Amino acid sequence: MCALPPAGGAGLALVFAAGWTQSPAAWPVYAASVYALAVWAAALPGLVRRLRAAVRDSGPARVLRSTQLGRRYLDDAAFRGGVALCRGMAVNFLYALFRITEGIRYRSVWFISLAVYDLMLGAMRAGLAAGFRRREALGLSYEYRCYRRTGYMLFLLNIPMGGMIVLMVHTNSGFSYPGYVIYLSALYTFYRSILSVAELVRFRALGSPILSAAKTLDFVSAMMSLLGLQTAMIARFSSRGEAYRQMMNALTGGAVYAVAAALAAYMLLRAAAARRRGRPHGQG
Repeated sequence: MCALPPAGGAGLALVFAAGWTQSPAAWPVYAASVYALAVWAAALPGLVRRLRAAVRDSGPARVLRSTQLGRRYLDDAAFRGGVALCRGMAVNFLYALFRITEGIRYRSVWFISLAVYDLMLGAMRAGLAAGFRRREALGLSYEYRCYRRTGYMLFLLNIPMGGMIVLMVHTNSGFSYPGYVIYLSALYTFYRSILSVAELVRFRALGSPILSAAKTLDFVSAMMSLLGLQTAMIARFSSRGEAYRQMMNALTGGAVYAVAAALAAYMLLRAAAARRRGRPHGQG
């Protein structure tokens, strides 16, 4: 973990500086770099957990724990999930405002589609946040109603997602990152994807359908981020032409779209099963 990433980075710098990107000698460097990135992405959740443990035991954390709100945030996973839900909602609405402004300014269908996607995702999180505040008073059956409503909304979210995927394939729309920012973006995107899967499993054990639905949205958002990263990587590093770009974006985009639709159907089936039982239990 300590030796391979610097060596891979130095090898990449040499390959790019010397113009050896298509040379057979570059393939071992690419392989080592991919392996180093995978190792770090896999190890990052564990490193983050240890960092969080160190932060929880630090002096500022002890001061924060002396307050009721701070103690609840540090010790109550469900409360932290609710805070993260509100934070994600705020970020989605800010992104939607920025992208709709830029879309109107530049008359860009791509920015408009991104704005609609963020707006719908923020609205879904807003509905879950409102439900989260009422869940203790209304009980688990109410949480499953929110869970089912999120499943229906996820089908609607597939509409702007499908529009974005079509634009990626047919109009070469996508994301671009300057300089070495693309490597940092790749590391963050892989970490976010791994973390979304881990939290999807972990929050299911808490027994709150609302938080489970929120983590499902996080997982769908992480998949879309992976698709966006792919467009940036192909635009930056691939020289195989338009047909290759269209094929890869179509394959990955179709997979993301299908997984999102399958998750929506799964949520509806789980909510219906809980309703048929008449006494909801477990987690969807």
